[in-house]
Amino acid sequence: MIKLTDVTLRDGLQSDPVSLSTQQKLEVFEALQACHYNRLEITSFSHPKWIPQLADSDSFCEELFKLRKDFATELMAFVPNERGLERLLKFPIPWVSLFIAASESFNQKNINCPRQQTLNELRALIQKAHANQRKVRVYISTAFGCPYEGAVSEDTVQDLTEKVLGLSPDEIALSDTIGVANPIQVKSILGKIAPKCALDRIALHFHDTYGLALSNIVAGIEMGITRFDGATGGIGGCPYAKGASGNVATEAIAYLLNRLGHKNQVHWGSIKNTLQLLRQLGLQVESKLAAVEARGGNLYGIQ
Repeated sequence: MIKLTDVTLRDGLQSDPVSLSTQQKLEVFEALQACHYNRLEITSFSHPKWIPQLADSDSFCEELFKLRKDFATELMAFVPNERGLERLLKFPIPWVSLFIAASESFNQKNINCPRQQTLNELRALIQKAHANQRKVRVYISTAFGCPYEGAVSEDTVQDLTEKVLGLSPDEIALSDTIGVANPIQVKSILGKIAPKCALDRIALHFHDTYGLALSNIVAGIEMGITRFDGATGGIGGCPYAKGASGNVATEAIAYLLNRLGHKNQVHWGSIKNTLQLLRQLGLQVESKLAAVEARGGNLYGIQ
């Protein structure tokens, strides 16, 4: 079964010019929860100076876990360093997401240290997360291209993926940070990784800058990938990648899977309600399915 991780509340919000209040984020969370995605990435425990839109991550989680104890979906949150992990561990969030970039320049711009140092720090963070009974995802950013260096060698991505695998994360998310991947490239990189890594541990995280994200997802499915990321409404982007548009829309992936015959449990009425809420809150909703919904159209092929 193909699983969807919705990153609206983290990757979606972190570069949108609109900053939501804690209460508004809780409303978005409840709306997303009702969509029946498999997992939600709910915030980032980063320094407010770097991600001001998520400056309330601690208070958001305090309110969230005060309101409810049981969740229909798995929860995940991002941490950039040990301090962030300590903050996350105060809450019953089962998944920790971490970061390293395939390109040296992006790694420096994002977390201000070289990749080798990041690898060393990842080892300690993964060990600590596992010691606290949390699962770990590692994002390998700029796996398909870098805003500062341009093309990234597939051999570099393969080598870095193998090094990260050696740290024993539960999942690796190859990330197309600026939306430049193409299906041939996706298949080529996955083909190089497959001999060393079971592809059920690999997720794909695409941005849709040039409209190729869904084609890349089809390529991933054909290679055996079963985990994909999206942000409802296609909101977001990357604060360190100027001009990169939002994530591929989660509902677009769900629609694609439906049309391809892959069963999923998403609730289309709740997705429609979530899109309406995101627009009401002033967020930049950009997906094609959102446009169809806004015009009062019905989604072809959806029962």
